[in-house]
Amino acid sequence: MPTLIMMHGMTGNAEMMRPFAEKILPDGWTLIVPEARYNHPVRGLTWWRYEDYDADATRRANLSRRELIDVDSSLSQLEQIIAEQAPKGPLIVGGFSQGGAMAQELLHLPIADRIQGVICIGTRLVRPMELRMRLDELEKKRMFWMHGERDVRVSLEDGFAIASLFEGAGWAIEMIEHKKGHMIPNEYHESIQEWLATFNDSL
Repeated sequence: MPTLIMMHGMTGNAEMMRPFAEKILPDGWTLIVPEARYNHPVRGLTWWRYEDYDADATRRANLSRRELIDVDSSLSQLEQIIAEQAPKGPLIVGGFSQGGAMAQELLHLPIADRIQGVICIGTRLVRPMELRMRLDELEKKRMFWMHGERDVRVSLEDGFAIASLFEGAGWAIEMIEHKKGHMIPNEYHESIQEWLATFNDSL
């Protein structure tokens, strides 16, 4: 059976992500809810530390060299967690906000061959050029994409850039654009659960 790996967003933690992840988890699947290694200066944890936490700075198109070092460090952490905790077999990786960005970044690792689907909720690209080249090397898989029209943390435009990149690489994408902000609305939890359940028939 597949393993679902769901990652929290900036200022979150595993405890905050786990109830949602358990709710959408298909019967019989393994669940891993990793926790970011860096402390956020205000509260919670973060997968990478912004050099400036001003709202405009966190919406920059490109991360700084230091921020990308944090991303790579978090990737190494995730690779170790998956090696230690995930049974052999297919992986579905996803997350909210920063966690969704890290889910995409996992495709740079050798475990990408095991990843059958990616869930991106209210998130952005980290290294679009590198990811596009990497997707050309991988088999076409599936993505669940969701973003809020009123998201002021990660713009809808930045969210659409993910869908465009993966669609251009030949991935099958299920898209939900909702009317709310930077959140995972309860009314769409079932849609994610149903999307995950379709992997039971294809894997």
